[in-house]
Amino acid sequence: MGLPCIPEPYKSVTAFTIEEDLGRAILSFIDAKGLTAIDIQKRYASIRAGHIAKLRRGETLNFKMLSSIAEALGLTPRLVI
Repeated sequence: MGLPCIPEPYKSVTAFTIEEDLGRAILSFIDAKGLTAIDIQKRYASIRAGHIAKLRRGETLNFKMLSSIAEALGLTPRLVI
């Protein structure tokens, strides 16, 4: 039985996939609502335009940052197993 390859040292494929999926969902929501980093910053002061730019370039943010942004947007991530 083959295992998926680990994309980053010390991070499981599952963790990487969750961060990727959450990042894409956040970007979709931001684009659908026409929001900017400034709009999000009103509810979560640590967000910067660079965070959104990273997501747009296909880079991932860590789960803590992504979940904070999601909460600031009013999104509730759910993990289904």
